[in-house]
Amino acid sequence: MLKAVLFDLDGTVLDTLPDLNACMNEALRQFGCPPVTMEQSRAFVGHGGKQYAVQALPPERKGEIDAFYALYKGIHVHWQNTRTKPFPQEGECLAALRAAGLKLAVVTNKSQGAADVLAGTLLKEYGFAAVIGNRDGVPVKPDPATTFETLRILGVSPAEAVFVGDGDTDVQTAKNAGMRCISVLWGYRSKEQLVAAGAETFAENFLQLRDLLLGGGHAESAEQPPKIH
Repeated sequence: MLKAVLFDLDGTVLDTLPDLNACMNEALRQFGCPPVTMEQSRAFVGHGGKQYAVQALPPERKGEIDAFYALYKGIHVHWQNTRTKPFPQEGECLAALRAAGLKLAVVTNKSQGAADVLAGTLLKEYGFAAVIGNRDGVPVKPDPATTFETLRILGVSPAEAVFVGDGDTDVQTAKNAGMRCISVLWGYRSKEQLVAAGAETFAENFLQLRDLLLGGGHAESAEQPPKIH
């Protein structure tokens, strides 16, 4: 029986790409490096802030990654996120999931400090029971460590939860945690990239996601979608 839904953050619950790009470019400016484009940021995000920073640094400066990542983290945690928005129909979907008695949480490779900022602002209205981010000494997704931590907080087993995300990392995280997965198509990876990562079940928008989780069955699947309940 489905009892909980774990969501990725960037590209799944919030469209953070414009702020991620602007924040990275401010760090690059202060570090004396050229900016990256929005499309470059789209390709670079998803594997944690440090990997994003590695990708954004020009080749001749990658040896300075520790100093640059420290700079980026400091900027990111204080960023105002004025360009970040929820996705269409998100509130309706999450309200329906809560009304059905499902526990909701966020598991993200974003730093815990930056995730906490969003938890207290843009995510506050959605009723997430936990927002778990990247911390020193804890491996990032696709390692299942933070996912297992979140499941313990919610008091549910992997079999009683579904992982929802827009990235190849989320598909791999669900597999590593022994969970079912729904890949969303409004985020930062193409369907082809998700299929290549092993994704089988897809939602094109939040209302399709709601219907799939609650039994409407309108989501698109590459083959036969797994039974969610």
